[in-house]
Amino acid sequence: MAGIDPTVPTPAHTVAPTPHAPGATASPDAAPVPAPNTPAPGTLLQDRLAGWVSDLTTLHELTERLSRTHALEPALHELLRAGAALVGARRGLVALEPGDGLGPRTTLGLGLGRADLGHIETVPRGALPYDTGTTTEIVHPDLLAEDGLDPRHREVAARLGYAASYALPLASQTAGRLGAAVWLYDEPAEPHERQRHLAGLYVRHATEHLARLVEVERTRARVATITEE
Repeated sequence: MAGIDPTVPTPAHTVAPTPHAPGATASPDAAPVPAPNTPAPGTLLQDRLAGWVSDLTTLHELTERLSRTHALEPALHELLRAGAALVGARRGLVALEPGDGLGPRTTLGLGLGRADLGHIETVPRGALPYDTGTTTEIVHPDLLAEDGLDPRHREVAARLGYAASYALPLASQTAGRLGAAVWLYDEPAEPHERQRHLAGLYVRHATEHLARLVEVERTRARVATITEE
């Protein structure tokens, strides 16, 4: 993924100074010879700045793509695709459940069929890999080895072939609670700090965009109801 910090080179071993020839004197103006493989001053800082620029570019491109969606379903699919790219997952699902209870409510998957979503919905609500009522992330880095995991959740994870999950709430101060998105890993894993930061920024932007689309959808539904009457 863009923005991964480059590995810091291993410090080079100190090179013993070459003894002066008999009778020779060291020049006071002689510059010390740098140790081999030592990065030039500022190289690591430049690499880090380049990583930040790459992250911001990626984030800008993904939010632009999301902003070009004008209906809930394509926006939710775009959210899942972009989030999967940011956290390094292959599958996921999003549950749209506005906290005010006025709807609309829907669940969509990425790499999950309707039957797969049905299996996940059989997990007790309090044991799901996501929580539409929370405002914090939920991390399960190794589901099959996790102590206290709900037996039904363990069974569904084994059946569908996912071993870890990472969930983020769709919530903000202005939009309120809209639901949650969760991404599923085939092997035990969890996103690192940089990935979590980027995913969090993206999902906060997505939440505001989805809130506007929810209002558009509600307005359309009201107009349709009035027209039918």
